[in-house]
This record gives sequence, C-alpha cells and structure tokens, in this order.
Amino acid sequence: MKKNQILIAATMGCTLMTPAWAAQAPEADKSKEEIKAMLTQHDTAVNEHNLKAVMALYADDPTVAMMGTGPGEFWKGKADIENAYQQLFKDFKAGSLKHQCPDASIGHQGEFAWLVASCNMQDVSSDGGQKREYVLNVSAVLQKGKEGWKFQTLHFSNLTDGGAPPPEGAAPAAPPAEAPKKAQ
Repeated sequence: MKKNQILIAATMGCTLMTPAWAAQAPEADKSKEEIKAMLTQHDTAVNEHNLKAVMALYADDPTVAMMGTGPGEFWKGKADIENAYQQLFKDFKAGSLKHQCPDASIGHQGEFAWLVASCNMQDVSSDGGQKREYVLNVSAVLQKGKEGWKFQTLHFSNLTDGGAPPPEGAAPAAPPAEAPKKAQ
C-alpha cells in the first residue's frame, strides 16, 4: 500500500470509531460524547479536504505528533502534520472516504482521553478513480483544554495480513507452530 493510502487511513481512523460507538448503548458520560463529536468533526473535515478544520482539532503544542506504520511516517509539530494532510488530500477524491469500525474502544480520565479502533476503509483514488479497500488500526491520545478535546497524538497502521478485523468475541489466531527440535 502506498504511503499516501496509509496516511488516508490514518487520518480517518480516529473518527472511524464513531459508527461503532453509535451502535452501543447510549452513555451519560459527557466527556465521551464530546470526544465522539470531535471525532465526527475530524471525519467530516478530512472527507471534505478541509485542512483548516482538521488542524483546528490538534493541540497547540510543539510536541503534537502523528505516526504511521513505516519508516519516515512520523510527523511532529503542527506544520509537519499539516503537510502530511495536504499530501493525503491529493491521494483520494473528496467525499469518497467511507469506513466501518467493528471494534473500537474509548476511555478518559480527567483532561486526557485515549481511543483505539480497527476499521474497514474504502475510498476512490484521485489518480484514475479506482475504488480501494483496506483495513486500518488507529490509536490516539487527546487532551481537553479551554477549547475542548484536541489530538495530542495520532497513530495508525495497516494490518499485514490484509484481512478484516476479527468479529467481536472471536478466538485469537493460533501462533505459528514451532519447528521440531533435532535430537543431539
């Protein structure tokens, strides 16, 4: 998968958990609802290629960071992250990004929150209009300030086996069998 495709998946990963949360029983937890709303804003802004709206969701902190899967996929500071999003927007058609996150979790304590998700992604490439499907794992740390929740870190990675996330409650895959040891 191209680096830009990975970045596309990454930027959407955080917000991709919103549909999974919507299917869960409603919670009275105000902070979780605020975080979900913030993630929806991110999702909409990325899908619309609205760079200003995306960057408004990141903390004003020189250590803010976004990380992908492979070498060189580390962006530190808002200027680097903004550049990464600019490259991302060149790779898929605005309005074509869709996602489903069957496995997601969110938590918070005080001013800090964290989230993780495994998502099935779809988009249309900007060069040729080819429909693409891929799987993305996402994690993030958020901090609440005067203006609400903001991303402090965002991390994304692609599954290496190309498969969809396992259904909830599925047994974990068995580890590979060890080769028999030779008798000495």
